[in-house]
Amino acid sequence: MSLFERVGRGVIFGFPAGVAALTALGAWRLAQRLVRPKTVGLKFFTPWELGIPYEDVEFMTSDGLKLSGWWLEAPGATRTVVALTGHYGGRSDALGISAALWRKGMNVLLFDFRGRGTSDPHINTLGYCETLDALAATAFARRMAPGSAVGLIGFSMGGAVAIMAAARDHTIGAVVADSPFASQRQVLRRHFSKRTRLPAFPFLPLTALFLPYDMDAVEPIQEVASIAPRALMLIHGELDPITDPRDSDALFAAAGQPKEMWALPGAGHCDAYFLDRTAYVERVTTFFESHLHPESAPVTAGRADD
Repeated sequence: MSLFERVGRGVIFGFPAGVAALTALGAWRLAQRLVRPKTVGLKFFTPWELGIPYEDVEFMTSDGLKLSGWWLEAPGATRTVVALTGHYGGRSDALGISAALWRKGMNVLLFDFRGRGTSDPHINTLGYCETLDALAATAFARRMAPGSAVGLIGFSMGGAVAIMAAARDHTIGAVVADSPFASQRQVLRRHFSKRTRLPAFPFLPLTALFLPYDMDAVEPIQEVASIAPRALMLIHGELDPITDPRDSDALFAAAGQPKEMWALPGAGHCDAYFLDRTAYVERVTTFFESHLHPESAPVTAGRADD
């Protein structure tokens, strides 16, 4: 066989194997990038800068991780809101709305998800394990303020987590989800195609095989109906390049009553607060005051540190 023929056979028969190898490598790198923790710096504002008294707190998740947070206690509060940040966010990201809700007379708990800030190290799972964190935070908030009605406000991934947590814990009284996604698989498919200009198949199915958790278990669209008859408020900017506004449309359609949708034509990802802080605070405050009912809150024995 001539050299030309050997090279030709190598190209013909080696090409599929090479493509498969490169595809698998790309899928593996995508999986690694997704779960890799991103360090949240230790230089950030605290409630102290805003003149708000607060308490550094720690609590445990059901799978044994320690999470760090801030407890903002409002004297005489009958409502408590737990703030849930985005995929790479830290608790300080939610200080603006949290401070406003505290000034409106509500207790607020802000915390770092696992693998972020000063909470215990862990991989990022875009909602799979973070939902355990939200459930632990909700239980802790309930212990800190016995008899207080507890609601959730979440942003981006935190919005998706808020929906899933409320679907699983029926003592959560109301949910605000700002810029959530409806399905982890779908949001990753959109991001992959947008960044690479390549079709997501077969990269995404291979990526799922490399992930140390079940991507298809992160499906807020499959759980949102379980929130009713508790209230859900969805907020989404129609120019959002990160989470598709149509995800909130789908979540709204699947949710039961009572529910609200606030779509903002000129807003991008989690932009609603920054476009009009006064309107955002008033709308969210009114929602929680209307739907968080202290008389329906479960009774607990006392504060977590009693």
